[in-house]
Amino acid sequence: MLFPELHKNEKNSMKPSREFLLGLSSRLFRKPKNKVFVIGFHKTGTSSLGKALQLLGYKVCGSLKEGSDLLMANEIDAKALITCADQLGLFSKFDAFQDTPWFLMYKELYERFPKAKFILTWRDEEKWLSSVQKHFGTGNFPYHLAIYGSLNSIDDAAQYALTYRMHRDAVIDFFKDSSENLLVLDIMNSENNWNLLAPFLEVKSPNRSFPHANKASYRNGLWSRVKRSLKSVYYND
Repeated sequence: MLFPELHKNEKNSMKPSREFLLGLSSRLFRKPKNKVFVIGFHKTGTSSLGKALQLLGYKVCGSLKEGSDLLMANEIDAKALITCADQLGLFSKFDAFQDTPWFLMYKELYERFPKAKFILTWRDEEKWLSSVQKHFGTGNFPYHLAIYGSLNSIDDAAQYALTYRMHRDAVIDFFKDSSENLLVLDIMNSENNWNLLAPFLEVKSPNRSFPHANKASYRNGLWSRVKRSLKSVYYND
């Protein structure tokens, strides 16, 4: 399936963007060598990385929306989530995966795809927490209770920060004997993102600026709001 993002009933794809259009030639003529899983937490530049992968020609899957229905007693069942993705055909339709809940099941994904590339997006802990509090606050977002044990990122800031830090440490420890499969990338604080990402993925670095998605100034702009409305109509969101 060459363009799963264009299917009107596709709930989980990262929707087409400027980078999607710029990456069409790469998609048509260069097949990705391996699956790519972005396993950093939300608000660490995962959307920016998703757009970068689109620019490189990857078919990018976003969040697994149906997976939130599988949370029993607010616990993560990684195998059940992978079975759900299998049933939806996501692993055959997409080359790369970012957003929730992919970062929650990196161990099972590595077992399933031992040659895959895993990218741990990371940013300064205080800046990450501030961004999470501004964006999520005390809202009831899918998966968050199972991830943090709380929906209140304001009052339970310490628990959020601890969970974030423990995830980083666990990922690095898990890949210590297969470091060629893991890239730790601080997208927000690096001018060398392409120089780090392209060799890791064994692709040529594009002659384009690295995308930066979800900045408040862009997200609240007129053109961004228009695009969200158009996509909402097209995909029946």
